[in-house]
Amino acid sequence: MSANRIAPDNMTQAQAAVSSPRTVPSLAAGTRLYFDSQHQRWVIKAPHQVVFLDPVSLDVLRACDGERNLARIALCMDALNHRPGRAWLDVVKDVVRHFEARGVLRCRLDAGALVQDQAQRPLQSLAERMLEGRSSTK
Repeated sequence: MSANRIAPDNMTQAQAAVSSPRTVPSLAAGTRLYFDSQHQRWVIKAPHQVVFLDPVSLDVLRACDGERNLARIALCMDALNHRPGRAWLDVVKDVVRHFEARGVLRCRLDAGALVQDQAQRPLQSLAERMLEGRSSTK
């Protein structure tokens, strides 16, 4: 095996966590998500970095509340109709992986207790809350 290839056995715990749909992401300490009225854009501010967000990244980061796992966030993205039928779990994993590498997010594996609670909440109300937050900033 060449040195530049990473075997699955050599994956770090963080890499393994983000590859699981049961991963629960949340904003890292010292990170803030807010609307910058001067630039009229959403911003994520973390130590030593400021990032202007595109609509998909914004909705993914808004859903990273420490309660929803990646599978639930992907369902929510599908309900928001950015691009119906898109492979949202892969998109969500990529966004979370990117922002975790930058230190903006922290991830943990869901032990299963939150899955039952989340399954009882209707998906529509989750999408409505995200859309409501989106419209209240304009």
